[in-house]
Amino acid sequence: MTGTRKTIARAAAIACLALGATWFAQAQRPSGSPPVTAEPLALPAGTAADDRGPDRDAVKKALQDFAATFQKGDAKALAALWTADGEYIGDDGTVIRGRAALEKDYGAFFAKNPANTLEVEVDSLRFPSRDSAVAEGHFKLRTGANKELVVSRCSFLFVREGGKWLVAIAREWPGDGRSLRDLEWLIGSWEVKRDTTVVNTRYEWTKNKTFIRCHISITQNGQTQTATQTIGKMPSTGALHVWTFEDDGGIGDADVTRDGKRWVFAARGSTADGRVVTLTNILTPVDADTFTWQTVERTADGEPLPDLPLVKVTRVKTQP
Repeated sequence: MTGTRKTIARAAAIACLALGATWFAQAQRPSGSPPVTAEPLALPAGTAADDRGPDRDAVKKALQDFAATFQKGDAKALAALWTADGEYIGDDGTVIRGRAALEKDYGAFFAKNPANTLEVEVDSLRFPSRDSAVAEGHFKLRTGANKELVVSRCSFLFVREGGKWLVAIAREWPGDGRSLRDLEWLIGSWEVKRDTTVVNTRYEWTKNKTFIRCHISITQNGQTQTATQTIGKMPSTGALHVWTFEDDGGIGDADVTRDGKRWVFAARGSTADGRVVTLTNILTPVDADTFTWQTVERTADGEPLPDLPLVKVTRVKTQP
């Protein structure tokens, strides 16, 4: 492969990458990412103190108990946290009403899914009346053999009965398949190693979880290249989008769509030396700590380039 051809191949693989794994893939062309646990719930920063402070603490404690009991797989104890006529509404519209029905449904779920972790993340908490409270936020559930993270928007109506805050109504809301929270499982550090090449990516939330920011580095033969990336939702369209900025001056962006389990990144951009590149990246989750990545439909200055091989990306486990 000539020097010019190498430059074009690098441009197509790096400038518009939608995840750092693409850097690894292009480098291989021939030449010549805890379990989530129930954690203390905190209100959003800046929530003003008021005379409902003790009630806020009590409702937060009730949500902690809900998550902890769910994780234990105790259907009877979980149903006891609801009012006698408590009602659950699933994201598909299914309604389960009453403690007995809830206990039966939870029991069937736990029998099929014996090990789960659940966190209820609170975005807002308000009190419509003296003895009622509405909490809105997200369920963050890991279940099944692969322990993949599933995030769904939820709301709770609590009522106070006999001095206890019980769940009267809980509802999960259907997603549109293009929520930024659907990519929350990426949060953390990931790595690809092969021969003399190491690619590292680190994903983290920005303030208020408005965007996911990614820091990317690729080291090959002692040389390191870096880039930053931001994933967010376009306010004008509601679609997910990616912006990539290479530290050598290249800029790229990508439209993000979901195709079943796969995430498809249709990317384009310009290298630091002005070459125009396009490509499609396909991300497919395998389990909680692995996903595959492939770059296809590549062009550089209108010239088609071969697809790159599928690579496996693994989560970097943090030390306990």
